[in-house]
Amino acid sequence: MSAEPPPVASGGAVPAEQHAGSGPGVTAEEMPPSAPREKITKPLLASEALMEDLAPIRPGQDAARIWCAAVGAGFLILGGLSIAGLRPDGVIAGPPAFVLGLVALFAALTSVSYRQRAIAMVVLGAIATLLGLRSTGSASDIGWGAARAVAATALPAALVFRSRYRAYTGARWLLVAAFLVSLPSFGEAVARLALLDPHLGQLGALMVVVAVLSSLTGFMGAETTGAGAFLAVTVVLAFTADLIIGGLAQLGHFSARDVASVLVGALAFAATAAITSLGLFQILAWRLAADARRINLHSPPSDKDGPDRRPPSGGEWLT
Repeated sequence: MSAEPPPVASGGAVPAEQHAGSGPGVTAEEMPPSAPREKITKPLLASEALMEDLAPIRPGQDAARIWCAAVGAGFLILGGLSIAGLRPDGVIAGPPAFVLGLVALFAALTSVSYRQRAIAMVVLGAIATLLGLRSTGSASDIGWGAARAVAATALPAALVFRSRYRAYTGARWLLVAAFLVSLPSFGEAVARLALLDPHLGQLGALMVVVAVLSSLTGFMGAETTGAGAFLAVTVVLAFTADLIIGGLAQLGHFSARDVASVLVGALAFAATAAITSLGLFQILAWRLAADARRINLHSPPSDKDGPDRRPPSGGEWLT
């Protein structure tokens, strides 16, 4: 007798054992595994993105590495020129330049913390400034040179900080302090314009006055950056141009060696001011970023920015 087929359950359903084994070559062991569950990451909230824009944690970290590498290479080149006797300071200026260059490259290429690199940049800039002032000459020249270096460092750092932390009230107080320490250099430039006869050196003084006065845009409202980053570069370039024009105006005759000496000195001043101001900005950011992030992103707009809620006048009732 032939084997009878297994009974079919009511409703025409086939038993699970028969259904699983009925397919050709498909068994329970060969069923495809379930797909792995995707890892769900937390989405970036709009408030978090706005907070990072208004008060970043470590701004300019990559720029600091680039500036350290560039300034380090520049110091090594200056040291080589001094050893070769192509700089007016002679061979004695070579070893300090080599040391500063190696330290700057070390800060650029090693994995140091944000704060440590910022402090190293400020220390490097201060040492380079002192070395440059030592070869200036008279005490009066050293004093005005120091005032120029302080202004070209403090004001750009405050402008960049104001630009990156525009909603932080303390940024404007830092800008006030930067203007105060820049007053000696600014006053000297104004005095050259007002008291001296017109000559080539006054062009640099005019550029300094215009750059410093343009920095007053940093006191605008929190809705704008006040062009802080652009004005910071402008201030450094203005003081550098003043140094170049003043140096060229003092030359009795324009020899290639003297002109090159003026240009190299001005370039070293610009690089030193830039790396020092960037380091000072990062120290301020490291110290004040947590305080700057204590802002209310959901605060209602002020009355001056909102719609006019005054009751209409008598004439407006008729319209």
